Amino acid sequence: MEGAAGIVSLNHLVRRVAPDGLTLGIPGRSWFVEGIVKRPGIAFDPVTLTYIGSPGSVTSAAFIRTATGITSYDALKASGKTVRFGALGAGSHTATVPNLLAAAGAPIRVVLGYVSTARILLALEQGEVDGSFTTGDGLANRPALAKQVTPIVQSSARYPGLPLIRDVVRAEHRPVLELVMATDTFGVPIVAPPGVPAAQTAILRQAFVAMARDREYQADAQRVGLPVGSPIEGGKLADMMRALAAATTPDVIAEFQKLASGK
Repeated sequence: MEGAAGIVSLNHLVRRVAPDGLTLGIPGRSWFVEGIVKRPGIAFDPVTLTYIGSPGSVTSAAFIRTATGITSYDALKASGKTVRFGALGAGSHTATVPNLLAAAGAPIRVVLGYVSTARILLALEQGEVDGSFTTGDGLANRPALAKQVTPIVQSSARYPGLPLIRDVVRAEHRPVLELVMATDTFGVPIVAPPGVPAAQTAILRQAFVAMARDREYQADAQRVGLPVGSPIEGGKLADMMRALAAATTPDVIAEFQKLASGK
């Protein structure tokens, strides 16, 4: 169910789905950030959802087409050439992180409106945009695209020699970055509506962890670029979400909204 970086599917889940554990959602990566900061059009509270599990944390990076002639973050800043980054909604990590880099002096223009990460990657492959903020694992099943792009800055130390995003953004933007990059920490959660009974929730959580540890599942996951190393159980995800919401102060929300508005 595409639309608004997972918001359409989450709104459907909380408005239209019975909390019986028989319907689950995998809405993507950035929806809960927009829920915590209460972006327009949000019908859910991330803290109240039922969390089943996540395949694990990931590393994101800003990837740029090598055809631009830019192969590093320093080269991007020095070039003065504006590069276009494809993005989902204005409040998604695909837009917010490039906007943080732009605020730090990188000549980036964010192009909004893509309905899914797959559409962004297709636009990148076809040269419609110059860059994308996404996971390296997401390129695993796009070998042709992987040969056309290079990472220039990363969220955690996966790529040797690449600067970390927190070290290149403005110091006053680091609290917002911590909120936005929770998307990497949570990975791709599987969720159910609020109020699923405890017995059904426990069964689903146990089944998810068993699946995530299965060798055949791991082989399939690796083929499509999903992490397989450290699955996160739903109860822990719920605790992490409560902690993230509690740590997101009104000042952080105000700065996030400012960035999302393009101001």
